[in-house]
Amino acid sequence: MADEWQQLWLDVPRDDVETVEDALLAAGALSVTLEELGDEPVLEPQPGESPLWAEVRVVGLFAGDVSPAAIVGALHAQIRPALLEGLGHRVFDEDDWVRRTQADFSAMPIGERLVIEPAWEQGGSSGERIAIRLDPGLAFGTGKHETTRLCLEWLESQDIAGQHWLDAGCGSGILAIAALKLGAAQVDGTDIDPQALTASRGNAELNAIDSDRFALYLAADYPADRQVDGLLANILAPTLIELAPMLSMHLKPGARFALSGILTHQADAVAAAWTAAGNEVTTFRELGDWALVAGRRP
Repeated sequence: MADEWQQLWLDVPRDDVETVEDALLAAGALSVTLEELGDEPVLEPQPGESPLWAEVRVVGLFAGDVSPAAIVGALHAQIRPALLEGLGHRVFDEDDWVRRTQADFSAMPIGERLVIEPAWEQGGSSGERIAIRLDPGLAFGTGKHETTRLCLEWLESQDIAGQHWLDAGCGSGILAIAALKLGAAQVDGTDIDPQALTASRGNAELNAIDSDRFALYLAADYPADRQVDGLLANILAPTLIELAPMLSMHLKPGARFALSGILTHQADAVAAAWTAAGNEVTTFRELGDWALVAGRRP
C-alpha cells in the first residue's frame, strides 16, 4: 500500500511568512514551500529571502501518520490565532504526489536547438535538438519559467565552445548543464542553498556530465580570484544589483554575461548597476513580464 502524506497550509501576509515557516517546522513539517496567491508576476524567492508576494500560501509537508490535531495544537502555541483562519489540509498517497508532479513538467522545446526532457520520461522527443534531462527536485528551474527560457534562448545563440562559465544561483543546474552541452569546457555552479547543489549534481549525472567539468560551490565558498569567460545569473533584480561589483570581478576582459529574474520595469536599474560596475550592457530581451539583460566586460 502506498505511503500516505499530508499537507497543511496557511494563507498569510508577507510579513508573517517567516514566523509561520518556523512554526510549521517546529510542528514536525518535513519541508515548507511558499506559493503565490493571486496573480502577482514575481519569481519564487531564494531560500532565506523574504517572498515578494503580498499574500503567500505557506505549505508544510507532513508524514501521514502525524495527527492533524497535534499539528494545529503546536501551531496555536507558536503563532497568533488570526493566522490560523486561512488553514487548509489534505491527505494524499505517494502515487498521487508523483502523478501531480510529473503532470506539471513535460518535454519542452527551447529556442532553436534545445529541449528539456523530464528525467522520468524515456526520451525520444529530442529529434535533432540537444536534450537536457532534468529532475527539478527541491530546486528552482525546469525551463517553464520565462526567466529560465530567456537565459537558455540567449545562451544557445552564443559561441561558448571550450570556454569556462559561471552559473551564479544554479538552482537545478539547468543553465550550467545547457552550457556544457552547448560546448563549454567547464562550468562552475554556485548557490546559497545546499539542496540546489545536490539537485545540480544529480541532474549533471542524468546528463552524463563528468563532475570535473561541473564544479559546485556554496556561494560564500567560491574562490574570490576565479575568473571566467562568461556568467549566467538567473536570480532576482535586487540581488543582481547588490552583487554587480562582486560578480563582475569574476569576468575576464571580453567575458559575456546574461542576467535574468528581472521584471521588465527593473531592467534599467539592473543595467545601470552593471554599467557602474565597469561592464557594457548590449542586449535587452523581454518575455511576458520578464526581462534579460546581457553584455560584456570590456
